Amino acid sequence: MKFEMNKQTIIIAMLTAALALTSCHQAAQKKEVGQQADTTETITKADTLRLVIRDKELAEDASFVAAIIINPTKQDVNFGAEYTIECETDGQWQTVPFPKDFGFASVLTTVAAGDSATIYGHLSQLRLTPGHYRLCKEIDGKTLSDDFYIRSGIAFPNPTYR
Repeated sequence: MKFEMNKQTIIIAMLTAALALTSCHQAAQKKEVGQQADTTETITKADTLRLVIRDKELAEDASFVAAIIINPTKQDVNFGAEYTIECETDGQWQTVPFPKDFGFASVLTTVAAGDSATIYGHLSQLRLTPGHYRLCKEIDGKTLSDDFYIRSGIAFPNPTYR
């Protein structure tokens, strides 16, 4: 009889362990599926043509803003020199007008598949005041943009030596 109880105890313990392993396996499968979805989302975002501003904070007297065009796709992309600068005012983006004598060179730039290129948005003629701005550029039929800030600069006079 003592052997029978041990046998029953062993069977119950084995069934309990089997149930525990099954539920752990199902939980692990759900976690893997969630991780795959996150990874797929990350790959999709990383696989998208994008524009990234190098320095998010610029001085009030900055003459340009530098941006990187990142092309992780499998196709080359072409674009011209044109861009716009927008300013956020009361939660709305408004295009900053260029001066009448401002123009763009007729140059076509190519960023090869899997490569990147640096572009520059010239600011010196725009006389931007401190605030929140973004550089916008149309590439391959899509408008890409990234934001930056103009911070208030305090200019100190040169020291006078006597």
